[in-house]
Amino acid sequence: MKPTLVLVRHGQAGQDPAHYDQLSPLGVEQSQRLAAHWLAHGEHFAGVCSGSLVRQLRTLESIRDRYAEAGRPLPEAEVMAGLNEYGFQALIEGLAAIEPDHPALASVRADPADRRRWIPMLRAALHAWCEGQLDGRVPEPYADFAARVASTSAALRERAQAGGSILAVSSGGFIASFVQQVLGAPPAASIDLNL
Repeated sequence: MKPTLVLVRHGQAGQDPAHYDQLSPLGVEQSQRLAAHWLAHGEHFAGVCSGSLVRQLRTLESIRDRYAEAGRPLPEAEVMAGLNEYGFQALIEGLAAIEPDHPALASVRADPADRRRWIPMLRAALHAWCEGQLDGRVPEPYADFAARVASTSAALRERAQAGGSILAVSSGGFIASFVQQVLGAPPAASIDLNL
């Protein structure tokens, strides 16, 4: 069997910024539909893993439930904190600390309920993070995040090479950085991939 690594972003997260690390009802449905698609196409996983965030674990749980209902239980899952997302809130706070009047932050403050304003704010924070401007202001500097992605990716590829398909449930930031590293693209490319 050809070794395959399948990276999956968690389903839709919570819609309340204060409780983002949840899986919304739509996120549960998305996860179950993905599992149904795989089941219909005979997809088998020799190994299964997930980050430790609630939205990641609930996504995997929904996929596992659908497989179990079909009489095809998945292997026991391994929780790998290396698959976790970067700290979104910490990045925003770091940006606010170095540039409190940044236009993207001001825009969100003017209308925090307008989620369209969040992307420019996140983009600005991610650029500052990638450029090292937030070092010392965030728990995980970008260089540490990139190193975590690289080491976790190597562990996942090693598992896949050992035999069979591996399913890994993660988040957009991890997956974007994984792809950026595989392509040998500059770190800023992961921002566009992520957003």
